Amino acid sequence: MNEPPELPMAVLDKRRISFLVGRAAMMCAKARRVLANIGLAVLALVFLAACERDSESALRTKLGQWFFLGQTAYFESRSRCTGAMIHVTLAQPRANIAVQTNLEEAKDAFRADGVAAIQIDGMTPAQLTDALLLSGQGTFGKQALAAGALAVSCFQGTEIGALLFEALNRPGAMLAYDMQTTGLMILDPDEKRLFYVAGDVW
Repeated sequence: MNEPPELPMAVLDKRRISFLVGRAAMMCAKARRVLANIGLAVLALVFLAACERDSESALRTKLGQWFFLGQTAYFESRSRCTGAMIHVTLAQPRANIAVQTNLEEAKDAFRADGVAAIQIDGMTPAQLTDALLLSGQGTFGKQALAAGALAVSCFQGTEIGALLFEALNRPGAMLAYDMQTTGLMILDPDEKRLFYVAGDVW
């Protein structure tokens, strides 16, 4: 039986080169698909981050200026609202936020600094908000009420929403509002819980 004739070396080299080029093209196509998928994943992460009003780390940094923070028990942030519950190690604010004990001083502090806290024995944060609304120049109360109303969706269907309601109706709990972040804060000293709610309208 006759052996098949050997192909010239030049033909073999061309076939090898053609094979290698084809393999390289296939690998490049696969690499492009992988990179495209990675790119989509990165874009998705960027998009999701952009949909969050706040990040947990940034919020903890902000609140840590005013409160003795423990562990975060709940955090939810969407494009138009943020809700959080954080345990505190001390049931009182830090010295760099003055807690007012009457409505007029709280309103003055709010106008001057854009942040104010008020705590009156026997009064709940809900009652404090009503009192601020009914008093003259009730911007503090209006802002606090608006922040709480707009942030409801970040607590809907969660046990935390019920705990927030308890804190809002607990006599002696502290009410605070920060104009910069449009954030309402409720410090429940009995349970050592700090609630943060914020919402935007656009």
